[in-house]
Amino acid sequence: MPQYRVLNEITVKKSALLHNYNYFKKLNPQAQLAPVLKSNAYGHGLIPTAQFIDQNLSQVPFLCVDSLYEAYELYKAGIKTPIFIMGYTDPANYQVWKNIPFIFGVSDCETLLALNKYQPGSRVHLKLDTGMHRLGFTLADLPQLLSTLKHCPHLRLEGVFSHLASADDPRQVTATRRQIALFKQMTTLLEAKGYHFSLRHLAATAGSEIIHDPYFNLIRLGLGFYGLSPFGPHTKEGRRERQTLKPALTLTTHVAAVKNLAKGDAVGYGAAYVAKQQEAIAILPLGYNEGISRELSNLGYFILPSKEICPIIGRVSMNMTAIKLPRRTNLKPGASLTLAPIQAQAQLLHTIPYTILTSLHPSIRRTFI
Repeated sequence: MPQYRVLNEITVKKSALLHNYNYFKKLNPQAQLAPVLKSNAYGHGLIPTAQFIDQNLSQVPFLCVDSLYEAYELYKAGIKTPIFIMGYTDPANYQVWKNIPFIFGVSDCETLLALNKYQPGSRVHLKLDTGMHRLGFTLADLPQLLSTLKHCPHLRLEGVFSHLASADDPRQVTATRRQIALFKQMTTLLEAKGYHFSLRHLAATAGSEIIHDPYFNLIRLGLGFYGLSPFGPHTKEGRRERQTLKPALTLTTHVAAVKNLAKGDAVGYGAAYVAKQQEAIAILPLGYNEGISRELSNLGYFILPSKEICPIIGRVSMNMTAIKLPRRTNLKPGASLTLAPIQAQAQLLHTIPYTILTSLHPSIRRTFI
């Protein structure tokens, strides 16, 4: 029977994920590594990434997701590795489903009371606000937190955590040290009241490069797990990670049409590209809906299997993108190309790799190889 041919496909290399995980494990022997799978596993595919971890990384303490929705999707898929929800959930939702089998990051007293009442026995990590001023208990909140905990005997306080605001910026090391000190101060105050935390975690990928304090025994490994660096290319950490890590994701597309332009012919909306001479172009069946940023119009590029560069010309459309073909390239419909590397796109757009990865549409088939 003929096989269905997809127009666009994301491939994820298992060997790259293993390599990256082992790099950070060797760098941080004092800590467990918990991969972060929020936002569709940074575009790599929530369920297939979790299945890969289930099958290959038995030492992982838990998977990190943002929402109850993501956790439930993994639960329905039969994922065996424990699941830690880092983000906010409306406390009222804990009444809907009994015996929710997840670990909860908790940043407010209302949620503590709801979990204690409706989800007794829940494993809980308290989130501390050490300087980002997003979610989390501040130092001033501790008296209220301690008072609330007295009314929550059915919870299992397993961990305490926070998040670094500027770990990827070597110029802000003072701010990072301030957050570390405040974390330790707040944790000590809680422990003095009789609470014990078997897991203490502050670092994500950036923090794992600069904090090797055994006081912190877990790292939430996000971008680095997928082979990309949160550091700037001119920092020593950024240079090291770009040389060492292996990007796991590749986006491949296939030519939908090939056209020959005469001098003066315009391409796409707004005639944003006009041919200066005779040239061949190809139309690709993906656009900003699939995650090719419109800002890559007349800027980004795709790569042929021969490694030749095909620049994007004209405006990226919702579901189509035009590229200029190298001279003497006899490309036919169905031929394959890959999108420019994620880190290269980020530099072109003066943005961060996260925004590009999370823009990749979930409908694109993900294949782990």
